[in-house]
Amino acid sequence: MVGQFFDVSEGKAKRKIIASDPKRVISLLLLLAFTASFNQPIILAGLGLLVLVLCIWAGISWRYACLRLLLLIPFGLGAIVLLPFAIEGHVILTILGFTISLEGVLLASRLIAKLVLCHFILCILLSTTSFSALLRALIRIGIPTVIVEIMLFTLRYLAVLFEEIERMILAQQSRGLTIASFASWSSYKRCGELLGVLLIRSYERSGRIYQAMLARGYGSIPMQEGEAAHERHSNQKSFLPVSGQNQSD
Repeated sequence: MVGQFFDVSEGKAKRKIIASDPKRVISLLLLLAFTASFNQPIILAGLGLLVLVLCIWAGISWRYACLRLLLLIPFGLGAIVLLPFAIEGHVILTILGFTISLEGVLLASRLIAKLVLCHFILCILLSTTSFSALLRALIRIGIPTVIVEIMLFTLRYLAVLFEEIERMILAQQSRGLTIASFASWSSYKRCGELLGVLLIRSYERSGRIYQAMLARGYGSIPMQEGEAAHERHSNQKSFLPVSGQNQSD
C-alpha cells in the first residue's frame, strides 16, 4: 500500500545510539542543524562519514532508507536541473542557447549532498526513537506544543490519506480511468477532479475530527496517541495526554 511507504516502523534500528530519548533527539537535531548550515566540501565530507558510521552502528534498514530517499528526487532534480542554468559564472557547457556555469554545478552538488545527509540523519532519528517517545522528547526540550500536535496529526493521518487515495483510484479505474504516461486528456482531467474531491474530503474529515476531539474534552492540554496503538496503525486510536496526567483530570 502507498501509505506504508511512510511507515517509520518499517525501519526500526537494531540499537539506539544514546539511551536517553531527549539526549538522542537533541544530539541528532543539532547534527541536522550543523549539516544544513555548512557549505564547505571538506566539512560535508566529514559529516557524511559521521552519518555513515552512525547508520552502521544503529543498524538501520538500508532498503527502507533508500526507498524513502526517492521522496527527495523531485527536490534534488529541481536543484540539479535549474541551478546550473540560473547561477552566473564560468561557462562550462551551452545547451540550446542556455549556459551551464561551474558555480551552479558546485552549488547544486552541495545542496544535493546536504539534502541526502539530512535525510539519513532523520532516518536515524525516526528508526531509533518511537513516535510517542519523540513527541515527549520534543515537549521536554521546549518545542511549542502546537508544532508537536501538527506533527502528531500529520503522521497519524498520512496512512488514512493514502488509503483514501487508493480507494478513489481503484473506483475510478473500475470506471475506465487510465493512469499512465501520455494518457488521454480526459484521464488527466479526471485526475484533477480526484484531487479536488480529495481536498474536499480531507477538509470535511478534519472538521469531524475536531468536533470529535471537542466532544472528548480537547482543550489546552496537548494530546498524544499511545505508542502501541500507533505502531499497530489502528484507525481507532485513543489520545493520551503528553504530560502523563490521568484522563480523568
